[in-house]
Parts: sequence; structure tokens; C-alpha cells
Amino acid sequence: MNLLVLDPLEVGSPLPRSDRRVEHTRKILKKGVGDTLAAGLCGGPDVSCPVGTARVESWDGATMVFSFVPEREAPPLRPVSLILGFPRPIQVSRILKDLTSLGVRRILMAATDLGEKSYAESTIFKEKDFLRPLLEGAEQAGNPRIPEVGTFHSLSAALKSLGSALPGEARWALDPYRGEALFGSLLHAREAPSQADPAQDGSGRSLRAFTLAVGSERGWTDRELDALGAAGFRFASLGDRILRTETACTAAVSLALAALGLC
Repeated sequence: MNLLVLDPLEVGSPLPRSDRRVEHTRKILKKGVGDTLAAGLCGGPDVSCPVGTARVESWDGATMVFSFVPEREAPPLRPVSLILGFPRPIQVSRILKDLTSLGVRRILMAATDLGEKSYAESTIFKEKDFLRPLLEGAEQAGNPRIPEVGTFHSLSAALKSLGSALPGEARWALDPYRGEALFGSLLHAREAPSQADPAQDGSGRSLRAFTLAVGSERGWTDRELDALGAAGFRFASLGDRILRTETACTAAVSLALAALGLC
């Protein structure tokens, strides 16, 4: 935990001994009453999220109370959004944690034609129980901002929610069969005018944001690929090795951040 992330309503309120943040503060950080630690107030991409210092005001063996002094506004999330075919439920928490730590701004998870239908009926998707992994990703990153997360019954519904591409937004769908070339080579090509330059989106406009699409473990159907193309997505691959959804997400987002000069 590189940052204590609190909900604004938790400041000054007793947190139970069983709270993992209390346990971490006591057992790992070895903090007690009067000690301070780096902290921030949790929020979404477009709300105020101050970062500052928390102080342990009390600990009675059952509950701990933190105060908080804001010092600055947290840096914004990265201008990267992701459409993701429903992954295996056992991997959802890890994916959300990793994407949050990378600073992804928006995550749209959708049922896909080839995805396992039972995934959508799992507890984590039905109850939208996403907050804990998002907070853990924020704690890891040292930034209390968390991405917007939505779930959709189909790719078409996710694309409708996404809306039209904004100026400077590059859209890429990852597919090993329809991809024009390797994603990294397309992003860094400077000579061919039909390919995307790191500083441009392929149309001479300044590149300011990415929206990526990664399918579920069985990939996209032709129908879905056509829908992505109609929504302004170009196609690229991550090489000749078939990757797990969670691996492809991390690789694609990392390449996009590098193209934006953010990693």
C-alpha cells in the first residue's frame, strides 16, 4: 500500500480492526496514534481527489480513526479507455487492479459472441463488486483516482455508450487475424503516411487519447470486428503468440501510454 486511500466519509470515522487498511497501517507500516502517512481521498476521473497526509488520531484495539490534511490535487488519470470482453471471473479483480494502477480512465466490460455466457452470471458481474480491486490499484499507484467502470450485455451496447471518437482520439482493436501489423510498430512508424505516428493519430491531428478493444478469451467474431470498424477502430495484433485477456490488456495499455509519452 503506497497510499492510504480513504472515502471522504471515512475521515474522522472509526474503521474496524478487520479493515485491511487498518491492519496494514498497524502491522506493516507499524503506525500508532500520532503517526502520519501519505493518503488521498478516493474519487472518479472528473471529481476532486486531494492527496495529503493522514494522521492516526485514535486506536482502541477495535477501531482506528484517521484525520486528513489535503495538500494538492491528485494527477489526472491517463487518457486511455478500454473495451474489454468479459474475462474469467477469477481474473476480474486482478485485471481491474492492474488497469487502475496503470491509470486507465474508463473500462467498459461487455459480453461477447464467443465469450463464456456463464461469466455474466457470476457474482462479481451481477453485483458489480468492483470497488475493492479499484482501490487496491489506486493504493499501488499512489493516486486515489479510480476509473469509471461499466458492464454491458453486448459489444454493440458498449460501443453505443462509448460514442463517437473525439479529435485526437486513436481507436485500436486487438485481433491476431485482422490486425494490419504489430500494434507497437504501427504506433511508432514514422515513414508510412497511412500508419499512426506517435505524435499523430494518422490524420495529421495531435494524438491525445486512446481507446482500445480487447476481446474475451476466444476473441472477436467477424460481426463484432465489423462493428468495431464501423465505430472507427483500426486493427492491430500483439504478435504471433495468443495471449490471455489479462496479459493482452496490460501489454496494449502499456504500448498506448508509451505512444502518449506517459511511460
